[in-house]
Order: sequence, then structure tokens, then C-alpha cells
Amino acid sequence: MTTSDNTKLIEVISRCHKELDELFLLHQEAVLMGKIDEAIQLLNCFVELHHLHMHFEDKELAPKLDELGDQGRWPASLYIDEHAKVQELIEKTQDNLLSLSEGKLSDKELRREIIASLDREKTLKGLCEHHQEREESGILPELDSQTDTDWRASIIEPFLKKWNAQLERNMEIVSGINFL
Repeated sequence: MTTSDNTKLIEVISRCHKELDELFLLHQEAVLMGKIDEAIQLLNCFVELHHLHMHFEDKELAPKLDELGDQGRWPASLYIDEHAKVQELIEKTQDNLLSLSEGKLSDKELRREIIASLDREKTLKGLCEHHQEREESGILPELDSQTDTDWRASIIEPFLKKWNAQLERNMEIVSGINFL
């Protein structure tokens, strides 16, 4: 990930959101093509990065927001609660894909199950989009405006180191997947 300002949470996390969105779209493309094993691999890449992202926000950002006198539009607990809902939907999606990959379906049955799967994933995708928008208009600008650059740099640098290493590993996996 190239960055122009690694001390602004809004910039760093917005880029992470875009990278997560791209991985999820690749996963959905694989589902659409009926390449379920590849879709599972791509979803796993998304999940690994999403967990890293959630852990950073839950351990570093939410507690700091709690310390602020002015938490802005939403309390830190809302972001953590949304993370739990996202996690629950991720697990359902993983279970669904696993059962789809193990099923012995006719072509027509597989197409119908793919449609149903994409319909179910719409809820996860919508929640992720809504949550990202909330972060980008709430917690991130609040922390950027109410904390100092040294504190932000001290948490962003190690996060980006882990993020970039995981992203690189996932991109190696993605590049090895041929489903188009």
C-alpha cells in the first residue's frame, strides 16, 4: 500500500477499506463463475485482512475514542457491536460456501444455489459498506482531529507493517487463482 500520509487514520483506514472491498468483489466474481473452491480461498484472504482491521480498531481506536471528552456522532461501543455483526455474517458466509463446495448439485441446482449465495452475501456486503461509511464519517475523523500525530503514528506504523505483510501474502494467493 502506498501512502501519502500515514499519520491520518482516515487516509490509512480508507485505503484498507478499498483493499477489503476489492478482495470481496474478487470472491464474489469467483462465486458467480461457479468456482467455489476459489471463492473460498478469496473469502479467506478477505477474512484474514478483515480480522486484522477489526482487531486494530477494537484494540487501538475504540478505547481511544472512549477516552475523548467528545466522542462525536457515535460511541465506540457501536463500532465494536457492528464488528461482531460483521463477524457473524462472515461465519455464515463461510459455512454456506463450505456446504456449497461439498454439495453434489446438478448444473441447474448449482446455478440456483449460486444466486441464493450471492443474495445472502448482499447482507454482509451492505453491512460492511454501512460500517465503513460510519467509520469514515465518525471515529476516524474524530480521532484525527482530537489526537496528536505522534500517537497516531505510534499505532499506525505497526498496524501498516502487519497489514502490508498480510496483504502481500494474500495477493500472492490471489495471483495464483485463475478463475476468469
